[in-house]
Amino acid sequence: MLGVHDEEISSLALTRRQFLRRSAVAAAGAGLIRSPLGGTVTAEIIRGRAKKVLILGAGMAGLVAAYELTQLGHDVTVLEARTRPGGRVHTLREPFADGLYAEAGAARIPNNHELPLKYVKTFDLPLEPFYPSGLNAIRFDRGTRQEVPIEGFTEAMNVNFGEDLGGKPERWYKIKGGSDLLPKAFARHLESKIVYGTPVVRIEQNANEARVVCLKSGKPQTFVADSVLVTIPFSVLRKIELPALSSGKRDVIKRTHYDAVSRVYLQTKNRFWEERGLNGFAFTAGGIEIWQPTWSQPGPRGILMTYARPGEAERITSMKENRRIEATLKQLDEVFTGLRVNFEQGTSKCWTEDEWARGAWAFIGFKDLATAMMPEGRVHFAGEHLSLWFSWMQGALESGLRAVKEIDEAQYPVRIAVRF
Repeated sequence: MLGVHDEEISSLALTRRQFLRRSAVAAAGAGLIRSPLGGTVTAEIIRGRAKKVLILGAGMAGLVAAYELTQLGHDVTVLEARTRPGGRVHTLREPFADGLYAEAGAARIPNNHELPLKYVKTFDLPLEPFYPSGLNAIRFDRGTRQEVPIEGFTEAMNVNFGEDLGGKPERWYKIKGGSDLLPKAFARHLESKIVYGTPVVRIEQNANEARVVCLKSGKPQTFVADSVLVTIPFSVLRKIELPALSSGKRDVIKRTHYDAVSRVYLQTKNRFWEERGLNGFAFTAGGIEIWQPTWSQPGPRGILMTYARPGEAERITSMKENRRIEATLKQLDEVFTGLRVNFEQGTSKCWTEDEWARGAWAFIGFKDLATAMMPEGRVHFAGEHLSLWFSWMQGALESGLRAVKEIDEAQYPVRIAVRF
């Protein structure tokens, strides 16, 4: 059956996220792990003395922290290794034709994730339904090929991945024009505060200041500040010199596991499946989602894409690019007959091979979460991996706001100037 790859391993991988989320929520409800923001992630932030703040990483956690700290009057500089903002919020626009696009990272926003919805509204970005309301999707996860309304697809998500990924189709939104419009909106408001192409190589601190050494055009450069906020994924952070941190913190960073995710994209010269009553969404027996992100985009061309999680993503990642595209073309031609003759070009994204991510998402675990979140002197931490909403924009934003509160209220001595 399509997409099957070691059924037992795949089943474990598919249920792991659901188990962790439910367990995490239960732990939080029991008071074992509490966010410093208390019962709401939008709690009032108390104004402290203005500080020089270095934020490492221009993903969603770093961007929201930079934005809100700037609003509070702090002097913020963001160091980003990439040449773009957003981190794992990344919209692919190339090599597609006719202005088509598809998501490499964060794509769906459920209606109960108040933080991404809040900032979408703040920046006046348009939302639209994630799923089409018309035509049929396809399910293979019940033993046979079944053509079902889109509610059948979200039911498959609920059964295989848990309630937080299922529910009614109308609870799911996407940003019209691409998810990357949100980090780009943050970046516009931060103007020249983001320094791109500056990978961090060392973090240190003493009683008076924190120092970050990065590479700019291949040459070391040192930034000095009152506070440092680290939003770099632990999968990348473990490669950085960290004399500023305790051995316990470094141990947690070293052993944090990041999950693999792969996506393969196939551009077609037309959307032939729609003539057959299909909307381009499908759910395979192996737990792979098939999306048609172009259903609401103009023009005759289309994109079909796969979304593979742990258990299947590693197999795809091990292939070379041309093999990924050919294997996916063969698989999807069995679902949407005629795909091969309409195929124009393809591309892929595998997050474990991304130099500045080395994985799609992580959950620290109950044992280490408090240690991982805890500031160490002048060094603070945020990111989706440090939230109960790991793997979501909601989690990244929530952790960034937690760090804003920590930094704003910090009482260590404050420097007046930053050396560059």
